[in-house]
Amino acid sequence: MDVLVLLLLLSTTIKSATPESWSLPNFDYIFKEPPTIKDFFERGDKMKSFVKSSYNDALKMKGSVDNYVEEQQKKITHKWNDFVEEHDWSNYVEDMKDSSRKISDTWSYVPEVENPPMLENPDVVLTVPSIISRHGYLCETHSVISKGYVLNIHRIPHSKNSKNVPSKTVLLQHGLFASSADWIINGPGKGLAYVLADAGYDVWMTNIRGNRYSKEHVFYKSDSKSYWDFSWHDVALYDIPEIIDYILNIKGESTKITYIGHSMGTTILFAMLTMKPEYNHKLTAGFALAPVVFLSDMKSPLKSLAPIAAHLASMDMLQGIYEFIPKKSALGKISDSCNVQNMDSLVCQNVVFYMCGFNERQFNKTLLPVLLAHLGTGTSWKTAVHFSQEILSEGRFQRFDYGYYYNKKIYGTRTPPEYDLSKVTLPIKLFWSRNDLLSSEKDVLALSEKLPTKPEMFLVPDAQFNHLDYLWAIDAPRLLNNEILESLNTHMNNNKYSFSIRF
Repeated sequence: MDVLVLLLLLSTTIKSATPESWSLPNFDYIFKEPPTIKDFFERGDKMKSFVKSSYNDALKMKGSVDNYVEEQQKKITHKWNDFVEEHDWSNYVEDMKDSSRKISDTWSYVPEVENPPMLENPDVVLTVPSIISRHGYLCETHSVISKGYVLNIHRIPHSKNSKNVPSKTVLLQHGLFASSADWIINGPGKGLAYVLADAGYDVWMTNIRGNRYSKEHVFYKSDSKSYWDFSWHDVALYDIPEIIDYILNIKGESTKITYIGHSMGTTILFAMLTMKPEYNHKLTAGFALAPVVFLSDMKSPLKSLAPIAAHLASMDMLQGIYEFIPKKSALGKISDSCNVQNMDSLVCQNVVFYMCGFNERQFNKTLLPVLLAHLGTGTSWKTAVHFSQEILSEGRFQRFDYGYYYNKKIYGTRTPPEYDLSKVTLPIKLFWSRNDLLSSEKDVLALSEKLPTKPEMFLVPDAQFNHLDYLWAIDAPRLLNNEILESLNTHMNNNKYSFSIRF
């Protein structure tokens, strides 16, 4: 028994017991002549008898407490079962999904006013379903519940000029502080979601738990600590598998799904495939745009924030703030200062270039207000800290580090275990660029070497292509989208893949 627990029980026993039930040994000898050897053993026996008696009393008390707790748990369980029987639980869940979809499908972020501001690009204030509909495409919102989180997925089921839903399916997973808006910001003809829909694909765009489109939870309030207790590890372990199964349930188990992720979307892919190896067979292929798995060679100035991320998280959590980078934060203020009314393009674009890489030629200035309006959607502090740990881990792709004590309790080891990339058997294609300050050549090559099956590699043919150009590059069709379409065509139409196994 834990020593502290024993002492606590002993003290409780002593305080609560009656004088008739116990008596302390006689310690008068301390103030008289030194005891003889016989006195020493006699009094030692009395002490042993006293401790043994108190210990037995403590055990009895502990047993009574355990029985009490067990009885209370049974009562709670019975009450919960009665509640479930009395209420239609399925209706409650469906109501929650319906409520969440209504929030997700809201036409605009701004309230109705008599004289709305004149906007050069209305996508600044429109939601994803509104933007897609404005461009003439059908948009559906599907809700999936994973560990209580209501995840809203935006779907473009077919091209603008068709009403037939194709069997070929693509799942798009956005990056950090982002949403499904990533894939449509660049507009028809350039935005990857539109390009894929026009090419005959059924396009599904996820929204990570906690962002503006997946903010609801069946039990937790979004300002509670329990709600934000997750990182991308949990998304990979629970959410994406649930979404994939949901799509397969709707379209049939034989449906071919290709996963395309950007930045953190690639982190989630590789973590999922190591923890849920069966999804190597449920998917057709995985395309990683700007892979973020190993981060030891990150060139971005954001790397300098990694050592203090945990301290910042602790400070915020002490104040009861568990969401990272809400709109009221420093990043949110940058977004506000770069809106269409008072935007200083030079300042705003330099901030973006400073973090992600300079590429003025591919920079569409008119899209900056749209990008910033949709960027900065919330995530958890735990997610940010997990990435900071990856940066400082010296080339390890590992689970969340809780510190020595809790690592031993949770993992059984002093350090968190690494994700076993040898379990990734899904055909993979890595898309990378030389000017990506967040996903360096060295780290991408390290990932390539760790995979048991040699992945295809595509170097974007633009020396200045940066981390965000995957979303908004002016020449996206020529530099990126055409390669994605060709690769998709190869994987969707062939049962055998041109990948070589390492020996």
